[in-house]
This record gives sequence, C-alpha cells and structure tokens, in this order.
Amino acid sequence: MASRTETQLERTLGFREALTIGVGTMVGAGIFVLPGPAAALAGPAAAVAFVAAGGLAVLTALSASELATAMPASGGPYHFINRGLGPVFGSIAGLGNWLGLAFATAFYAVGFGNYVAPLVSGILPPLGIGPLPLSGPQLGGLVAAVLFIGVNYLSTKGTGDLQNVIVIVLLGILGLFILLGVTQADVATLRPLFPEGPESVFLATALVFVSYLGFAQVATVAGEIKQPGTNLLRAMVGGVLLVTAVYAVSMVILLGVVERAAIAGSGTAIADGAAVVFGAFGSGVVGVGLLTFGGLLATASSANASVLSASRINYAMGRDGLMDDRLSAIHERFDTPHRSILLTGGLILVFIVVGEVNSLARAGSVLHLLVYGLLNVSLIVFRETRAGGYDPDFEVPFYPAVPALGAVLSFALIGFMELPEVLLAAGLVVGGIVWYVLMSAAALWTPARWRCTAARSRSRLKSRWSSTSTPRRNVPRR
Repeated sequence: MASRTETQLERTLGFREALTIGVGTMVGAGIFVLPGPAAALAGPAAAVAFVAAGGLAVLTALSASELATAMPASGGPYHFINRGLGPVFGSIAGLGNWLGLAFATAFYAVGFGNYVAPLVSGILPPLGIGPLPLSGPQLGGLVAAVLFIGVNYLSTKGTGDLQNVIVIVLLGILGLFILLGVTQADVATLRPLFPEGPESVFLATALVFVSYLGFAQVATVAGEIKQPGTNLLRAMVGGVLLVTAVYAVSMVILLGVVERAAIAGSGTAIADGAAVVFGAFGSGVVGVGLLTFGGLLATASSANASVLSASRINYAMGRDGLMDDRLSAIHERFDTPHRSILLTGGLILVFIVVGEVNSLARAGSVLHLLVYGLLNVSLIVFRETRAGGYDPDFEVPFYPAVPALGAVLSFALIGFMELPEVLLAAGLVVGGIVWYVLMSAAALWTPARWRCTAARSRSRLKSRWSSTSTPRRNVPRR
C-alpha cells in the first residue's frame, strides 16, 4: 500500500545505518545519563533493571520485526497499529509515539547538556526565557537540539552517516572502559543486591525503559531502509541484544568501582566511574575526559536519531489522513519531510525549556510502553486474520506467547510509573480518540481536502482490515 507521497522518501539507509540509528539512540541515555538515577532507586539491582527492560524490548522488537518486514513503510509502530487495529487506535499510537519521541529527545538533549555544562560554566552568564531561568544542561540541550533538527532537515543520508561515525567511536570508548574496569570491579560492593526491596527493580525498569527506544526508531524509518526483509530484523533485535550486554556489564563495573552514594542521582555517573577506573592506571583525568567526550557523543546520537524518527510519525499520520496532510510534504531539494521536522523540533525545544530530566525520561517511557503494548496486540490481530494478504518475511517464534507476553508486560509496567506519567498515558488514550473525531469532522467540512480524505475514509469503512499491509514484494510506485 505504498502511497505516492510515502515513496518519495528514498531508500538510502543500509543495515549499518539502521543498526547505528538503533544502537546510537539506546546507548546514549542508557549508560551515560541514567545509571545515577537508577542506582538511587534500586542500588546494585539497577543492573537487573537494565536487563529486565532489555528483555521486554526484545519481545517487542521481535513483533516489530515481523510487522516491519510485512509493511516496510515510514511510520513504524504507528503504521502497524493503524493498519491492524484501525484509525482510532492509530491516532492513539501515532500521538503517543510522536510525543514519546519528542519527550525522549528532550531528555537526551538535556543529558547532553549535563556533560557540556561543566565545560562552559563560568564562561556564559545565566540565561532565561521570560520568567523561566535556564540551567546549564537546558541551555546545552537547546543548542544540541537545534543542531540536530538542522541536520535532519537537510538530509536523511547525512543523518545515517553521522550515526555511523558517532556509534563506532562511542563503542570504542565504552569498550575501553569495560576492558579496564573488569580488572578492578569489586563484587562485594554489589551486596545487598536489593537494598530498596525487590519492587525497586520495577520502578527502575520503568525509568530506564526509555533507553531502549532505539530499536523502534529503526522500524520508524523502515520506508527508507534498503532490503527491509533482512535488515530490519538484524538491526532491531541485534541492536537490543548488543546494547543490553553493554548496559549490564557497564553497570556492574560502575557499581563495582564506586559507592552507590557517590553516584546516586548523578547525570554523569559514568564519568565518575571513569575517574576511578582510569585512575588506577595513572590516567584519571584522561579517563574522565574520554568518558565525558563519550557522553557528549552518546547523548548527541540519541537526540539525532530521535529527531529523525519522531518527524516520521506525523509525516506518516499526515499521509494517512490523521494529521494535516501538509505535514507529509517532501522538500524538493533535500528530500526530507521538512514541515514535520520543524513541527517536531519546535515541540522538543519547548519540552527542554519546561521539563525536568527524570520526568522527561519517564514521560518518554510511559508513552512508548502504551504504544508497544498496542503493537504486540496488532501482531496477534494480523496473525489471526491474515488480512490484506499479510505475508511477512520473518515470523515471531513461539507465537502467540511472545506478542502476548510483550503486550501484558508493557501495559503492566505503566503501573510502576509515578502518578503524573500514569495520568499522561490515560490522557493520551482520551486525547487520541478526541483527535480522531476532530480530524474526521475536519475532513467532512474542508472541501479542498475532501476528495483524497474521503477516499481514504471510504476505504477504511469498507473493510477494517482491507488495507492492512504492503505486499512484501511490492515495488514502490513513483
């Protein structure tokens, strides 16, 4: 079902670019920003929380891989849910995925600011926007966000190339930290494993789940990936497994070389750990500098990849008639959805100004947990109905246990969020329904857009499942 507008996005991203978009997004927040807050919640069990979040991500990544090989189009989880569960759930998923990515991007950008702020402290005077003072991390986050909005506006291919460079350097830095840290970690510091009780693992898992959004970013740009039948599965599932291993080892080493109290709540905990690890070799300052540089790269890659993916959500919703279709316009020169990028970028800048880093992380997590739960449900619907000639190149093993477990655990983890985030998820469900009603009414009362919107509506009403997938060997039309 490739549409005319959709296929104007060229398939410029190969397996390497797809993998680095996912890995770059996940590595950024996961190990350079969240270890301190996670340790404050759960102590040494924070390492377990990262593994638990990775396990949940693998379940959903498997489901997303199957759906994406059947429907390799821009829009990712929103696209699958809209086709499988209908436009009402599509509206909920689209808004949730888009806003969740915007919250997450703001979180990544402020994480970048945490690392850059000490480097410029004393150089820049205090700044603010109206009555709102801006902290150093917020100011650094705003600069980073503007930079990556510009990169994505100018070129998708440039985004992939930039991710390649960032992730290669980043994994080299983390690899050196792990290699040196293994010789120094003291497992005695990891006891007791659950100082705040076993339930603290669920609280920490809910917080750090935002670290694993990268695999879905790959599905979001599926319409721009070469050979999606093989590259999507390898990039999504392989990326989650790789990053989960890096998280687990790095977190154990970090908590094995420093006391929990020294890093609890810190946004630069990994750099504090580097001072100890590299200090044992007489290079403490070098280690801090190297990991600080790694933190800048990691959070930058997260922000960069998330801007790319977030902008594709409202682009895809515009394509499907659930947002103003002007958002699906492609820039004549840069071949990017420029209006969608600018709208998403503006929202990210607002979140940076008014948000707090941990709240941004939880908001990004809760909205994606809701979307991922619906994604797993949509896979079950597709399998049971085989609607629209559903024929993926890859099928999830152990069906239906994998998607059912992914759905239940995603929804259940929302219950461990704080009340504001739970209310945000509930508000999104209500808001998505209202949004769909308003967009349907706007289609009826906007003559200039009636023809194309009415055609889409008639197609959906004729059969809820008649437009569920793109044949896997379909050649996109120009």
